[in-house]
Amino acid sequence: MQQYRSEAEWEVSRWERNYSQLSDEHRALLPHQPTKFAAARNCIHNNHLFIKSLLDMYHEGEAVPEHLSVANSAAQEHARRHKHAHPGDMEKVRYVFKNLMRDWSQDGAPERTQSYGRICQEAQKQLAGRNADDPARILVPGAGLGRLCLELTNQGFEVQGNEFSYYMLLTSSFILNNTERAEQWTVFPWMHSNCNQKSIADQLRGVPIPDVHPAALVQRPGLLSMCAGDFVEVYSAQDQAASFDCVATCFFLDTAHNILQYMQIIRHILKDGGCWINLGPLLFHWADAHTYLPEKELSIELSLEEVEAAAKQLGFKTIKREMVSAAYMTNLSYSSAVGSFKQDTGNNGPIA
Repeated sequence: MQQYRSEAEWEVSRWERNYSQLSDEHRALLPHQPTKFAAARNCIHNNHLFIKSLLDMYHEGEAVPEHLSVANSAAQEHARRHKHAHPGDMEKVRYVFKNLMRDWSQDGAPERTQSYGRICQEAQKQLAGRNADDPARILVPGAGLGRLCLELTNQGFEVQGNEFSYYMLLTSSFILNNTERAEQWTVFPWMHSNCNQKSIADQLRGVPIPDVHPAALVQRPGLLSMCAGDFVEVYSAQDQAASFDCVATCFFLDTAHNILQYMQIIRHILKDGGCWINLGPLLFHWADAHTYLPEKELSIELSLEEVEAAAKQLGFKTIKREMVSAAYMTNLSYSSAVGSFKQDTGNNGPIA
């Protein structure tokens, strides 16, 4: 995160180098590109200011979780020792900006309705009738930046989010605990890539965050908690047995090395009669890990039919099954285009 600005500006410099290698004729077709490069650098500067505010929150001795308090000093030390950030780490930072759009902007509302909205509706249906003084307890593994947790909390449930990614933990803690007002910051999540963009204005558009003050979604103290750590390590423990009325997994199952282990742990932590609500694909994140990691990683990839059969053997009973469309970190203003072109006979310039 500390190196975000220099690495992002390197990418804009790459655009400039490629533009400079065009012929005069081709550059004349794109006279606006230098203006775009300058605007892109302004977007990077604004993203950098957000990251700086985020890291400034994490100093040893500050009122932040102990495991996060060293983030700023660790980032500075890494930047001192390494001239460039690892490409995988930079992709995670770009991923954070897209997640901020998804979880904490008005732009992300359609996506949240497609996924979080459905989960919240099902939770209300399955957990109805509980006394407000004894709310149902829900676990959200892979909580990301925490919006689903807060939406469930806003319904009166007691919710615990679990997250493993340090990038997500840092950013969610910052948003949840350091927001002073709605739309306090503006970030530019789409500016990092020229691919599949509808227009320059769309690529470089700012996204105000958060769309709502997080505290407005928490009905009362004590309803929300966050647990940092690996889902398997944390919740396979015996003291976690039968501790939740519901587990809500959203775009989470396919992050498993062994999906059967995830399902077994979900069964372990549910109370008798508890429910598991799942929404998401089966794209299995570790399926192609052998193509970019030196060590072989376990990856169990199953069809939906196999997942449902295993769930039944583990003691689950399917009460609702529905195939739905749910986007994930998508620039909803543009996904693909169909068009045709006809030669303009009034402009017969040479084609080289």
